[in-house]
Amino acid sequence: MAKRNNWLKNADTNLIHVLRFFIKFNLFAIPLYIILYEGWTLVELQLLVANAVTAMLQSIGFNPTAHDLLISIPIRNGNWGAFINWDCTGWKSMLAFFALVMATEFPLRRKLAGLLLIPVIFVINLLRIVFMFFYVRTFDLANYQIVHAVIWSWGLIAVIIVLWLLWLRFDFTKCWKRKDKKRRKFVRKRVKAKRKSRKR
Repeated sequence: MAKRNNWLKNADTNLIHVLRFFIKFNLFAIPLYIILYEGWTLVELQLLVANAVTAMLQSIGFNPTAHDLLISIPIRNGNWGAFINWDCTGWKSMLAFFALVMATEFPLRRKLAGLLLIPVIFVINLLRIVFMFFYVRTFDLANYQIVHAVIWSWGLIAVIIVLWLLWLRFDFTKCWKRKDKKRRKFVRKRVKAKRKSRKR
């Protein structure tokens, strides 16, 4: 009977933690919901992505042609182009990751360390776009819709989940704590040395 009561208490506690997480997640995801509802866009971010993708395509010898947000490359039967729209910037993924990190019960310092992974998501999103150009250039448009559905729709979601789970598993702030301890020890030694020299 006692074991059953403990199990029920643990189950209730876990349920409360889960509910608290989902409530906090939705609160921190409010900016995402507002942007979706209002239809806001940031052309500057789209241009940044377009310029970065163009530079990456040039670096691998694809000879891209860019006209504002439209990027095209030569393929076997002519040219193929893609328009860098608002969703291509990965803004949903970055805001979703922000909400996932901030909704946890970890200390603020660890959360800030987790937010440092947002630029990683941005870079992976750029690689995702470059991969689509690479696929069309290499394999033409054969099975493009399937690859687009898997890589484009689900690829970044998988990346967010994996990065978030890694962040939950490993405390990257331990490295900072070790450096802080070493710095404090060094400062203490210097202070002691100065005090000894003054006494002499």
